Amino acid sequence: MIQTAWQREWRFIDSGSNDAFTNMALDEAILQAHEKGMTPPTLRVYGWTSAALSVGYFQSIAKDIDEEKCLENRIQVVRRITGGRSVFHQDELTYSVVASGSYGFPQHLIGAYKAVNQGLIAAYRILGLDVELAPHRGNSSASACFNAASFGDLTCQGRKIAGSAQFRRGDVFLQHGSLPISLDARLFFSLLRFPSSSSRERAQAMFDHRATCLNDMLGRSVSRLEQKEALFQGFQEAFGIRFYVDTLSSYEVNLGRALAAEKYNNSAWLSAG
Repeated sequence: MIQTAWQREWRFIDSGSNDAFTNMALDEAILQAHEKGMTPPTLRVYGWTSAALSVGYFQSIAKDIDEEKCLENRIQVVRRITGGRSVFHQDELTYSVVASGSYGFPQHLIGAYKAVNQGLIAAYRILGLDVELAPHRGNSSASACFNAASFGDLTCQGRKIAGSAQFRRGDVFLQHGSLPISLDARLFFSLLRFPSSSSRERAQAMFDHRATCLNDMLGRSVSRLEQKEALFQGFQEAFGIRFYVDTLSSYEVNLGRALAAEKYNNSAWLSAG
C-alpha cells in the first residue's frame, strides 16, 4: 500500500472519447498541472473517437509505420512523450496516472511501475482475472508494443494483456497504458512496415501467441463501464485512497487544446523520432 505524505484523496476523471492528439495532449496537461502543485494524484480513463496508432517517443515512423496504409484506413498516428513501441488503440479503455514522489511513490522508474501496476492488478482481479507483472526482458526490437511483454507490462497466463509506458520529470511522472477489450491484430499489423509479407505473417503469428485481451480471457464481452468501475475500485483498494470524481480544470483544458494544436498534431513533432 502506498503511504501518501498528504491526504489520501485522488482525482478520478473520465474524459470520454477524444481524437488521438487531444488524448496525448491532455495527459501532458495533467502532468504539468501536477508539477505546479495545482492537483493531487490523478487517474484518468478515456477512449478514442476513432482507431489510432500511438508511437513511442524514440520510435521512427518512417522506418516502422506505413503512413499510406494508416491514411487509407483513417487511422490517426500520434507520437507519445513516453517511450516504447507502437500501440494500436481501438476497442479498449486507456488509463493514465499522474503522481509524484511527494505522495509516497518511488522516485525511480521500476519502483513507480510496480506501484501503479498494483492498482491495475487489483482492477483485473475484480473483473475475474489473475494477472501479474511481466519479467524484465529488456527492450524489444519489434515495431508492435504487444508483440512482447517487458517490465511494467501485465500478463495473464503468460500472455501480455496490458501495456504501459512512463515519462518522468524530476519526481513527477505520467504512466499511461492500453487495456484492450478486443484485438484486431490483422488490421494492426497491416499498418506496420516489414521487409516482406512472410516476415509480417511471422510477426503477427507471434503476436497472436503472446498477446491477449479481456474478452478472450474471460470468454465474454466486457463493457468499458465495467472496466472503468473495476479501475475505480481497484486503485482505491490497492492504495488505500479515496477517489473524488472530477472534471478537467480550465487550466488543463486550455493547455490541452494548445498542446494538441501546436505539438501533437504538428508534423514536426510526429516526424521527430
